[in-house]
Amino acid sequence: MIIREFSVYDCPIVSKLFYDTVHSVNKSDYTERQLTAWASSPECLLGKCGDLEKQKTLIAENDGIIVGFGSIKADGYLDYLFVHDDWQKQGVATALCEELERTFEVIVTHSSITARNFFEKRGYEIVREEEVERNGVFLKRYEMRKERF
Repeated sequence: MIIREFSVYDCPIVSKLFYDTVHSVNKSDYTERQLTAWASSPECLLGKCGDLEKQKTLIAENDGIIVGFGSIKADGYLDYLFVHDDWQKQGVATALCEELERTFEVIVTHSSITARNFFEKRGYEIVREEEVERNGVFLKRYEMRKERF
């Protein structure tokens, strides 16, 4: 596996990976209606490609296939972290986080129910539990924070 910088040409694959991951990995923690509100179609991230280009966005690739991606904003907000269903628990998210977190003393993210345990194992602490509205549907998530010393 290699970690590389995001390119705008990755956007269609990343968007489909985001959709597929939300609908497969998170299905035990959210209803179908919530999953659809979160990721409505395989093209749902295409409008966010400009945002991904402005952030530090990394791609995890294995034999030329994108298996995960993550992004962090200039202020240390970990915005995206998604790993293909077939690559769960194989170190992809950890490798992406190691690179994304490297230059920040404080990192903040909003975690799904599903990812909460992963972030806690990485030293993140829950700031608060909250519900966010997406397309008229409410989803539970956690604001989490990590301080690196």
